[in-house]
Amino acid sequence: MAPQGSPRQAGQAIRHPALAMLRGAAAAAVVVGVNAAAIATVAAGLEGLWGALLGLLMVMVFSGLGLYALHLSRRASPTAQLGIAMASYTGRIAVFGGLLAVALNSESLAANVNLTALGISAMVVVMGWMAGEIWAWSRLRVPIYDLDHEVTA
Repeated sequence: MAPQGSPRQAGQAIRHPALAMLRGAAAAAVVVGVNAAAIATVAAGLEGLWGALLGLLMVMVFSGLGLYALHLSRRASPTAQLGIAMASYTGRIAVFGGLLAVALNSESLAANVNLTALGISAMVVVMGWMAGEIWAWSRLRVPIYDLDHEVTA
């Protein structure tokens, strides 16, 4: 509740929804990633742990960059935001695919990291990230329209 004498702008319930979604998604991804790392360690030893942690790191960096790009474009028009989101997604998938191709063909990485644990943990962490993002979005107070005047209550 706003104190008397400090009017709120209508439609300003959440100033930075992308950052709120980033926090929710990151928390869920870390929980899922730590569990995946524990399972991978039991299943494949130290190489499994490194693979799972690398998968967690890759997903968090690439998915986090996408939400951060949306946060930076928050003042742009909806059409521009859609373009930024699509370009960000396309670029992240291209870079992620390139890094994955390098990882799969790297003998030194394969000697120290269990690539199966990397792949499985990355998929599981992506699902956790998406679930956390959806959970965080469902709790945001995003108005469906924006009033151009101040609300005093």
